[in-house]
Amino acid sequence: EMSASLVGSEMCIRDRFKDITIKEVIEEINVSYFLPDIQREYVWLDRAAEKKIEQLFDSILRNYPIGSFLFWKLRKTDVETDKSALPDSDKLNFQLYQFIEDYDVRNPHNEKIDIAKVNSNDLNIVLDGQQRLTSLYIGLKGSRTLKKPKGWWDNPNAFELKKLYLNLRYQPSEEDTEDCYQFEFKNPAQIPSSDKNNFWFKVGDILNLKSLNRYCRENELDDMEADILEKLKNVICTERLISYFEETEKNLDKVLKIFIRVNSGGTTLSYSDLLMSILTANFSSDIRGEMNVYVDKFRTTGFGCFGRDQILKTSLLLIGANHIFNLKNFNKTNIHSIEQNWEKIVTSITDAVRIVEDFGYSGQLASGYIISIIALYLYRNDIVYNKLGNVDKEAMFKFVRTAQITSYFTTSLDRKLSYALEGMNGVKDFSEFNVRMAKMDANKALKVTIDDVEDLLTLQYGNPAILPVLQVLYPHLDYKNSKFHIDHIYPKAKFTIKNKNLSPDFIEEKNYLFNLQLLEGAENIGKKDADPNVWIIEHFGNDINKIADYKSKNYIDACCTMQWNDFKTFKEKRTEALRAALMLAFK
Repeated sequence: EMSASLVGSEMCIRDRFKDITIKEVIEEINVSYFLPDIQREYVWLDRAAEKKIEQLFDSILRNYPIGSFLFWKLRKTDVETDKSALPDSDKLNFQLYQFIEDYDVRNPHNEKIDIAKVNSNDLNIVLDGQQRLTSLYIGLKGSRTLKKPKGWWDNPNAFELKKLYLNLRYQPSEEDTEDCYQFEFKNPAQIPSSDKNNFWFKVGDILNLKSLNRYCRENELDDMEADILEKLKNVICTERLISYFEETEKNLDKVLKIFIRVNSGGTTLSYSDLLMSILTANFSSDIRGEMNVYVDKFRTTGFGCFGRDQILKTSLLLIGANHIFNLKNFNKTNIHSIEQNWEKIVTSITDAVRIVEDFGYSGQLASGYIISIIALYLYRNDIVYNKLGNVDKEAMFKFVRTAQITSYFTTSLDRKLSYALEGMNGVKDFSEFNVRMAKMDANKALKVTIDDVEDLLTLQYGNPAILPVLQVLYPHLDYKNSKFHIDHIYPKAKFTIKNKNLSPDFIEEKNYLFNLQLLEGAENIGKKDADPNVWIIEHFGNDINKIADYKSKNYIDACCTMQWNDFKTFKEKRTEALRAALMLAFK
């Protein structure tokens, strides 16, 4: 038999498992339910095409289990609300955030809350279940605003607000598990008119639907449609489908360990999540909010590779701390140094991003740590964007190209950063850094040599090294003031067996370096899939000098006709010319 203490312990644990309806939770979100700063942000709409929200509601309507939740219940008085107060051992020091209700891809971040202004005396802090609860909240009370395909970020009309609807006139087959209820996000102003196949019900209206019978009667719903609506009302408003474990201990270390354990099988807590939590609790300003502003700005300008992790790690680099990404390096001394130098840190990072953007790497950069090294040089030498000299710019351009071609910062990152720090110590001009990095031992060196040229000639379109190699071949283009595209000289769309003028031997060779050039963006768009001999005449007319100049600048033999039946000669002659140019550049 169990001892009395074991029985009591089991009953105590059992008492902490509770059930509640979806409606009850939804109505308390951002009232008493909040998110801790250790949670990473909402990600289910990062890939909206996967329809994870719609699948969640489908699972609920089918009575499938949707997993358990973990809530940390505290009194508001347990949390320190006065940031200027002296440390109080009886109070917890962390930041809470709101759930997202109206998701907008242009600002997909949780808002910081002032705990002192929360009306509820009880705080339910969600440690596990944020993605599901946010999805339920968006579907029932909110909306989602995403960018339309091929829309531009700076065009307000490229974004469309939609709410979640359920088509009551479609019932999936019970035998087919892939056949789902028709939950879809739709523009409220563009709901299809009701007909024999469509009756779109706004899912959130179920929360306040007083009389199911009256609604069905007034909208002339048949029994099948009424059954679906009744099922929806039951699973959202009546059945206790949210099963959660309630932690009540006022011990942050214990809760962190629980959080890590429960998330290790799902959305894993990363070091940056923990580090952001520590920074948020210790910064006097809203570091998380400021971080989001910069990350969003970098993403919209084509530098999504430079995210929060890179900013945190780069901050350690810039203040001279150990850059290894672990908790001990985010001690109070380093955090204080980051806060004291925060303005200079973000200026150096932002300026480094602008510099790399001027080099033509928007949407092309393979590693955000290329930016980190430029930021380190700017920071240490007190240089800002507008005061950067041309000699340094050219040296930085060479560094970016070399790092991109060699994929230097994509493996063994901490070691590579250590080598870069070693090379950066004491340098006063960036060319000296390049020289030092090139002279390091073989496994540390950052350089491209003539021994690499044959490998470079085998590169294909899509490889991150293609752009920098082409930049080496086209050194005089103005990448800052013009947008250049990587263009197929012979259009890739015509490398098919239908092209009778192209030998079958060359059908798979459309993407190789010898068939690529850098072309001003507008010219490339206008070129479309024109054959090169046709495009040359359209572009230059019969001006022999202009045609000869174009061929010369693009390493095309003067005698090449640029017709499809001359492709073999084009390939051989241009490969030979590119080889010679690269050998000269990397000797």
